[in-house]
Amino acid sequence: MRRALISSLCCLAICVLLAMPMWAQSAPPQAPSFGDPAAYLVQQFGPSFKLDQNIPPMFGDMDGDGKEDVVMVASSSTPLMSQAQFGFKVEDPYDSYFGTGDPRITTQFTLHFDGSSRCFLIVLDWRHPQAKSKVTTKFVLINTPFEAARIVPLRFKKKDIHAIEVIDRSTLHSLLFWTGKRWVWSAQGMEGDDSMFKMPPTN
Repeated sequence: MRRALISSLCCLAICVLLAMPMWAQSAPPQAPSFGDPAAYLVQQFGPSFKLDQNIPPMFGDMDGDGKEDVVMVASSSTPLMSQAQFGFKVEDPYDSYFGTGDPRITTQFTLHFDGSSRCFLIVLDWRHPQAKSKVTTKFVLINTPFEAARIVPLRFKKKDIHAIEVIDRSTLHSLLFWTGKRWVWSAQGMEGDDSMFKMPPTN
C-alpha cells in the first residue's frame, strides 16, 4: 500500500514538472510598469520611438473620464510608420491651428531646432489596456515646439480635464488639450504677461 502511494506521488510530481513549461508559455506577458517607462513606450508605440530621458512620464485625466492617462515625450523621425501596427493615431494640433494639419504632409516639417523630432505620446486609461477597442486610446502629437512641459488642470465645456502646458524658446505658453474628438493647440501668452493669457474657447 505504501509503495503504491509513493509510486503515485512520483507520477504526479513528474506530470507537474512536465506541465510547467506549458503553463509558462500560456501565461500572458506582464505589461511593463512605469518602473521601466522605456519598455512600456516600446510595447505601446514600437521601437521607432526613443524616450526622452530628460522629461519623466506625466499623469493626468486628459479626457475627463475619471481614469488616469499618461503622457510621455519621445522622438521619432518616422512617427507614421507603425501607427497601424500599434493602434495609435498621429495628430498635428500645432500645424492644424495654422491651417495645415495633415500629418502625411507635416511630418516633413522641422520645428524642433535640436533636430530631435520630439513628440508627445499619450495613452488614455493606461492602467487598463484596450487592445481590441474600436475607440482610439493612443495618440502621437507631432511638431509642437517646446522646451518644457507639464500637466495642468483645465475647465473645458463645463468639464474638468487636464491639458499639456508647453513653453517654447520664446517663452510663449500654450496648451495641448483633448476636445472629445481631437487634440487642439492653443496659444496662451508670453511668460510673465498675464494680460495676454486667454483660455481655449468653450464652444
